[in-house]
Amino acid sequence: MAGESKPQPILVELFTSQGCSSCPPADQLFGTIKAREDVVALSFNVDYWDYIGWRDTLARRENTLRQQAYEKVLPSRRVYTPQMVIDGAAEAVGNQRGDVLDAIAKRTGAVKGKRVDVAIAQTGDTVEVRIGALAGAKPATVWLAHTLSARAVNIGSGENGGRVITYHNVVRDFAAVGKWSGEAIVLQLPARGAPGEITDGVAVWVQSGNPGPVLGAAQAKISAK
Repeated sequence: MAGESKPQPILVELFTSQGCSSCPPADQLFGTIKAREDVVALSFNVDYWDYIGWRDTLARRENTLRQQAYEKVLPSRRVYTPQMVIDGAAEAVGNQRGDVLDAIAKRTGAVKGKRVDVAIAQTGDTVEVRIGALAGAKPATVWLAHTLSARAVNIGSGENGGRVITYHNVVRDFAAVGKWSGEAIVLQLPARGAPGEITDGVAVWVQSGNPGPVLGAAQAKISAK
């Protein structure tokens, strides 16, 4: 309808592991969360459970380092799986559906009308990212992630041995790509990940601190052409 504003989504990050027996319910829940228009959902597989019998095929060391950075600023002051980080400002145990949905609702309500607009448009192998202005905002970092919408993994051993688990909006790489000072900017960024890496989406978010609260986020599917 005319006059309706588009949702300004919050960022929800799931830190998960193929070697964690508590994670499959969180991975399944995440598959429903990613469909929400008011959420940018990113799944980060971590590597610190690899030693207990199965090497996570989607894990990246940088994913673990990102989660460990949150350890210093979030209430629990610990690293665990499955952990969902809500917009860089709150957390919930990822397999506790009620707690996760409540945390998302609280954050969405708290930041309504206070977000910086982020828009993504693809042209070939490039995405144009437009980040709006926000009065009174402190400087923040712009992040880019290349994602895979779904990957089913047949886990051969370890705590989930014999199971086939689907992971959603899997982050295959991410990096800081710029600074934002509160004024509108436009960035030209790569639409796809590293050569040989299969990705079909991108996510961009503006985040204060190191890390800290997210100020705005967006995601987009990437076409083959």
